[in-house]
Amino acid sequence: MVRRQLDVDLKYYSSNDVGLFDEVAHRLKMAGKQLFDKPTALFDAIRKAGLSALWVPSSRRIMIDQEVPHPKHRWIEGHEIGHSLIPWHREFLFGDDGVTLDPACHATVEAEANFASARLLFLQERFGAEARDCDLGFDTIKMMAKRYGNTLTSTFWRIIEDREPDRPVFGMMTAHPRHPSIGRGDNGATVRYFIRSKAFRDQFAKFSAEDGYAVIEKYATARKRGPIFEETDIIANDRDEPCEFYFESFCNSYSLLTVGSFVSPRAIIV
Repeated sequence: MVRRQLDVDLKYYSSNDVGLFDEVAHRLKMAGKQLFDKPTALFDAIRKAGLSALWVPSSRRIMIDQEVPHPKHRWIEGHEIGHSLIPWHREFLFGDDGVTLDPACHATVEAEANFASARLLFLQERFGAEARDCDLGFDTIKMMAKRYGNTLTSTFWRIIEDREPDRPVFGMMTAHPRHPSIGRGDNGATVRYFIRSKAFRDQFAKFSAEDGYAVIEKYATARKRGPIFEETDIIANDRDEPCEFYFESFCNSYSLLTVGSFVSPRAIIV
């Protein structure tokens, strides 16, 4: 509906279509920087940069590579709509790849486009309000992903940050400690994303992604899909006070998703 109101067209292309983009190749930018110094066939640009989508302001068109898995199209479309909405983005032609489309991307223009996509696809404050009516867990994440028509990964991300910003909660997307072929990131990284609520960042700044993965290694079972473990453990806050956290981990066969949520301060026994 937003795209129609903005009079923005949506087209799909194949990265094997050589001549489709020659006319705009020389204007191609990624994360706000000129990708090439002189005009070249955009086919080569797409192939070299691994682009998944394009925002072409001159024709008010969003272009998505049809080779990208369909569940990801919704986030990509929202991201490109973000580029079209923000006035100072309109002077650029944006090419987006797996990095710039990633919610973790911190480049200014891409962070703005990702913020716009999240606000569109999760209906501003509505998602957080509905999520607070449900328990924090993977049953809720799967239900909310279906309700809002978004991927499990993007819903997981939003529920960590938006459900209760004032409650210490963190989420991790990682490799499976018992099955190294599942979930590894670039260059074999075991931790792909470490997502934290505002309260967790403020109160548990000393707790690192490596600390979180150590907890996962401690409790992970050998199952490859579905629930992996549910446990409680102790995390010290920045004042070195022990706090009890509840951990739940789920594998979707592509990555291990783990939530750690604050329960209460650990009682001191004298």
